[in-house]
Amino acid sequence: AARLPPILSKYHALHPAVLVELTTGTSGALVNPVHAQEIEAAFVAEPFNAAGLETRSVFQEELVLITPETHARVRSPGDLSNLTVIAFSNGCSYRRRLEAWLGSDKLHPDRVMEFQSYHAIVGCVAAGSGVAAVPKSVLEMTSAGKQVNAFPLPASIARAKTRLVWRPAHHSVALEALKAVLAASAPMTRAA
Repeated sequence: AARLPPILSKYHALHPAVLVELTTGTSGALVNPVHAQEIEAAFVAEPFNAAGLETRSVFQEELVLITPETHARVRSPGDLSNLTVIAFSNGCSYRRRLEAWLGSDKLHPDRVMEFQSYHAIVGCVAAGSGVAAVPKSVLEMTSAGKQVNAFPLPASIARAKTRLVWRPAHHSVALEALKAVLAASAPMTRAA
């Protein structure tokens, strides 16, 4: 949501004849189509199972916990009660990170509400429906981001790498051009 638009803009400016088709989904849902040769490559957030794929680190995200404005300060999972998690569907790496953090304090959500966009997730938290873990970069670009509290998460949960993954035997002009654009976009991107 925050990192890809400038990359795609630069890619299109350099390679206007290339038709880029995007497929969105959770990290878990995107790895299988790469293996199945349905898509050339995918941007996926750690943790994910990339067995048999080549990867390159491209973005470093900082996840924050967001709560409704009326919620008291959150320092640990124990500060959350009657918990509803607002998240993407199962397979979302950020959801797994949030659930692991909650589980470290033996806390489990009463309910999970699943949405397919960050705007909907942030909007539901702003409306008081629950809590979520979102990239700080996404929170800063949504208007509802001003209507929530954002709290830091432990570094082991908050630091999330996004990686480009592709099949080792697959090399195309379009994919190599994407890798070149990503490499040239440093310091926003970092090679592994």
